[in-house]
Amino acid sequence: MKCYSLSHLADRTLLQALAALVTQDRTTTAALLAHLAEVDERQLYRSAAYPSMYLYCVRELRMSEDTAFKRIRAARIARQFPVIFGALAGGRLHLSAVVLLAPHLTADTAGELMAAAEHKTKAEIEVLLAQRFPQPDVATFVGAIAPAAATNRVAAMPVEAGAELWQLAPGPVAGIAEAPAPQLAPPMKTGCQR
Repeated sequence: MKCYSLSHLADRTLLQALAALVTQDRTTTAALLAHLAEVDERQLYRSAAYPSMYLYCVRELRMSEDTAFKRIRAARIARQFPVIFGALAGGRLHLSAVVLLAPHLTADTAGELMAAAEHKTKAEIEVLLAQRFPQPDVATFVGAIAPAAATNRVAAMPVEAGAELWQLAPGPVAGIAEAPAPQLAPPMKTGCQR
């Protein structure tokens, strides 16, 4: 079994190992995206009885929803622009950068945009994209909103100044079950007793 306690490592050794792992992770991420892109292109998720690549990643590969979305998005754009695989493996771009750049990459813009985004943080890339692709201001709209209907007994009751919510509800609130009182475990005995 692998031990994850690293307290025995010297500072220099720990930092070198960390840098090596980050490099390995970048290379693995690029390879993972290449595999995802090819499985997606061939629609191999269908033979595993999944209707989409997304569900295949979440259910079969056990990725989180966010992880699946980001990696599929990055894999698809990297398939169109294979230079992205090398940029990820080399640490020039990170996964979030690729996802942010994806909607703006075309044959004409890809090289210049990726070069401008190299070694930048997510926030810096968001600023870069906002400057290059400004969005029109959203029109201001002011209109009346109908008052919401009271949905439970507490919301329908008049509130007195200084009253606490628990004082307004004489019994259980409709639709909300009372939680049982928590059971406290007896204190654990330790070797240090006085």
